[in-house]
Amino acid sequence: MKRRSPTNTTIMESIEVYLDKHLNLLEKARQSELQLSDDAVARVDPKLLSARGLACLNLSVSRLYTGLGGKTIVELVPDSALNTSARIPVHTLRTGDIVRIEEQPSGSAKKQAKQELRDKGLAGVVVRTTQQKIAVALNMDKQVNLDFPRRMWLMIQAVTDLKSKASKDLSRIMTISFGLSKYIPPTEYPNTDFECLDDRLNDSQKEAIKFALKAESIALIHGPPGTGKTHTLIEIIRQLVAAGQKVLVCGPSNISVDNIADKLAAYRIPMVRVGHPARVLPTVLSSSLDYVIQTSDAGMLVKDIRKEMDEKLADVKKARNAGDRRRTWEDIRGLRKECKEREIRCTQEIMRTSKVVLSTLHGAGGRDVLGQKFDVIIIDEAGQALEAQCWIAMINATKCILAGDHLQLGPTVPRSEKNEFQELELSLFERLIKLHGPTIKKSLSVQYRMHQTIMDYPSNSLYSSSLVAAESVQSHLLLDLPDVEETDDTKEPLVFWDTQGGDFRERVPDDSDGSQKRSFQEESKSNPTEACKHPTSPGSISPSPIQLTVVCAALCNLHVRTLVKAGVKPSDIAVITPYNAQVTLLSDTLKSDFPDIEIGSVDGFQGREKEAIVLSLVRSNEKHEVGFLSDERRLNGTKLPVPKIGESSTDGNIVAMTRPRRHLCVIGDSETVSR
Repeated sequence: MKRRSPTNTTIMESIEVYLDKHLNLLEKARQSELQLSDDAVARVDPKLLSARGLACLNLSVSRLYTGLGGKTIVELVPDSALNTSARIPVHTLRTGDIVRIEEQPSGSAKKQAKQELRDKGLAGVVVRTTQQKIAVALNMDKQVNLDFPRRMWLMIQAVTDLKSKASKDLSRIMTISFGLSKYIPPTEYPNTDFECLDDRLNDSQKEAIKFALKAESIALIHGPPGTGKTHTLIEIIRQLVAAGQKVLVCGPSNISVDNIADKLAAYRIPMVRVGHPARVLPTVLSSSLDYVIQTSDAGMLVKDIRKEMDEKLADVKKARNAGDRRRTWEDIRGLRKECKEREIRCTQEIMRTSKVVLSTLHGAGGRDVLGQKFDVIIIDEAGQALEAQCWIAMINATKCILAGDHLQLGPTVPRSEKNEFQELELSLFERLIKLHGPTIKKSLSVQYRMHQTIMDYPSNSLYSSSLVAAESVQSHLLLDLPDVEETDDTKEPLVFWDTQGGDFRERVPDDSDGSQKRSFQEESKSNPTEACKHPTSPGSISPSPIQLTVVCAALCNLHVRTLVKAGVKPSDIAVITPYNAQVTLLSDTLKSDFPDIEIGSVDGFQGREKEAIVLSLVRSNEKHEVGFLSDERRLNGTKLPVPKIGESSTDGNIVAMTRPRRHLCVIGDSETVSR
């Protein structure tokens, strides 16, 4: 019996089925997130949110002013009438987080009164946080607009557009992406060799650059941890600009885009970073669209309007009644509209003259980017992006370069008890490798971050022992840093403190305050003994006799103090953990003594590194349950399902064992985690 090859018609039908299924899942995910954002937080007691570091209570407004882009900035400080301390309580809010500001209801307030206060709340983006204040850029035009539902809508629109094009207007990228065309490696295309602009690049990086430049329509660059993927992309961008091409650079997160923008700025290429200025790294702010507008000739015309807006904001406080306040806010809205119109004209000129435009994948669906034509689109961290995210930028592309690592952080999908969103976890990057094999990618192999011993685990378990530590890092230790003494810890690259056998059990919140509290916290665990203060420090947790024999060697707190005592700067240390409950506990025990130390959930370390990292695994129980730590890729840097409120934060990413440069200390129960 002769086997028939599938016809293009058959394949087209399967593509439509695939896209229809994607649309259905994305719509379900959008509805799920809308339900979560609208209802879940509203049902939770604010005190419980505060206990988990997800809210700050008892704050008052210290001042209002106009920031970049005409954004109204509100500064919040501890209310002196309710707080005895001038410091804001420990929290996990970071610059760039989307937050909601509401008037705090009284303890005796009825349900309707609480709802009315929620309805009056305003959404905003955290501009900066210190121990004394939190500054938030308010969205004055809309009440509450959490980011995730809008991002889901953009992805649904992208897949809808893709489906429309697939039936009539197939680009080369689309035919390759859906298996209608065989992928032809770029070595078969005639092209002149190029001369590297950066002479520090290694052979694997040069091969990847040549591969990407020669590719006719699509190319993948596989960059394991620390292999210089960003430097490789910078060289590609510089080569494309030198050839007179206009480039759009995207990524699934702000940090992935800012890492490129930060390094590209040194080469004085005309570029612009599109995005909310509060969500852009400070080092990139001078390239942000709002900043460029402000400092341009056309932007000078906007300054007078902003000055008048500031004066009106001051008048709001002086208003004698609600009518005066309402009229003043109407004036402010009118001024803001005029400001926006002038900025749009200025924006169009800046976008036209920029050789490189940088934005998140969702930002590529915005008005400022959609009207531009690009010769090449580069997507960094493509292994982390949902396929639908990529199509937002790629829908009209003629050439696309995807860079990432499908063995690290994967796409974040909503949590579902039925695992119905599991199919969304396959990124376009990984799907292309499965569809066309290794010929569609080039891999980087020399890593410049980790000590050889730290590198060995990910290299052997995930990369077929292909990683090679560069000579500059293969044996570097903490003791090689200036003013660091040689101790048992500073001369060791990898340390594991085993809490097995002691009284170090994880703590799961009880249900004493009702099912809502239990539901909110059920996945957010902590381990007080791993995080507790030094036994001799003021306010320490009193250990049991069993703890006294092990606690000094096992706790995060003591290990950090030992490193600092040896001369390691607190700013070179990060303490990370999978659970927000543990983040709060660690912050409470360390931040007062070491304000420069970074403490957070592991998902916050995407694209980051520190000289020393202390990893608290938390899990320690008689059933030996490890939850989402069971997949070894997750300790390398892979995704988790989107957690419930109170779990690890919303990006859902675990980045741990590949982020330290010279020293990794893992604290956990070997009997539990080895299962």
